[in-house]
Amino acid sequence: MACSTRATGPTTGLTAPTDAALLADLDLARDLGFTLVRKHLKFEEPRWLHQADRMGLLVWAEPPCPSRFSAEAAAGFEAQLAPMVERDGNHPSIVIWGLYNEEWGLDWDIPGSDERADAAVQAYDALRTLDDSRPIVENSGWSHVRTDLVDWHYYDEDPAAWAANVADLASGRRGDWPVKLGPDFVVDKALAGSPSFSVEGRPIVNSEYGAGFTSLERAWHVRWQTQELRRHDRFAGYVYTELADVEHEMAGLLTTDRRPKDWGGLDPASANADTVLIVDLVPKHAGADIEVPTSPFDLGVRVSHHGRAPVRGRVVATWAAAGTPVAGAVAVAAEVPAPEARPFEVTDAAVLRIPPAPGGRPARLHLQLVGDGGEVLARTFVDAAPIEPPNRRGARSA
Repeated sequence: MACSTRATGPTTGLTAPTDAALLADLDLARDLGFTLVRKHLKFEEPRWLHQADRMGLLVWAEPPCPSRFSAEAAAGFEAQLAPMVERDGNHPSIVIWGLYNEEWGLDWDIPGSDERADAAVQAYDALRTLDDSRPIVENSGWSHVRTDLVDWHYYDEDPAAWAANVADLASGRRGDWPVKLGPDFVVDKALAGSPSFSVEGRPIVNSEYGAGFTSLERAWHVRWQTQELRRHDRFAGYVYTELADVEHEMAGLLTTDRRPKDWGGLDPASANADTVLIVDLVPKHAGADIEVPTSPFDLGVRVSHHGRAPVRGRVVATWAAAGTPVAGAVAVAAEVPAPEARPFEVTDAAVLRIPPAPGGRPARLHLQLVGDGGEVLARTFVDAAPIEPPNRRGARSA
């Protein structure tokens, strides 16, 4: 459960206006349920790292990349590594070192260039010589040639395609995924950047994901995309992009000045908790996960648990008016025992028989895992509303 963060404030660019503003990002990340922050392409202030040490919030640290490849650019990139480790290597919060990102500074073509692949390997070896205590990612998100974590970046607006591709990567049925580099330019990026590199036996981490144009769509994708990552215990972790908006990206859970967005009833901390619910359905649209049901239907719910000890309880489903927060849900619609959830495993599905939505109207189905002592251990929801085709009136035919 992690997030990436790029900028620190709207008034001063990459330099925080005050110490309080600098350190507040760590509190915000923790409150949203994240346990690690990937500080993206930027050396962070030692004060910030010290605060992460004190809080116990983990950090993925990485230097800035060059934009294009040359021997001089690669040498300049490597020259940053020794000062980085000398200054920051004693911070226990740093648990991962990153190097290049998405082949930036390698002309986006490790698989097609031995020279560029060698530059990534050389950077890994240089950092490994400096610090042999932490995992290193040599080329975050795309084709790997020497790395301790196999990470991948995947953005997709289609929840069905997202779920299918994530499942195929988890099972090993495929070792690549689609990356949209332009309006009509999609490439398949592979986990392995050369035939000599094998991903077998290495932890696999999604280190960038998220989708949606509006804040409501972003929250919708947080809920459904995160659950698909939690569905597969092959994945060792994930990093949501991103904590707050930055100049050219509106992908944050918060605005640039750190105001919460409209999350449509979602508490992001619920999606990032140690214990989460995974719903066995592919949602249709933001605000309309399913059509309003007019007859009973079966719904499978699984539990993903990252705690230290097993948890037990029952899954409780409750209908409420559309958009109602969980506090407004009062009428229990269905309830079944949940399989015991063991640490870092996903349970089989507990199948609930859900009655029709009250009055056949749009409604929200709240789902909770309730422990044996009555405590709520996990929660999510499913929105039922009319699913209408988009209005294409007036669209150009060519």
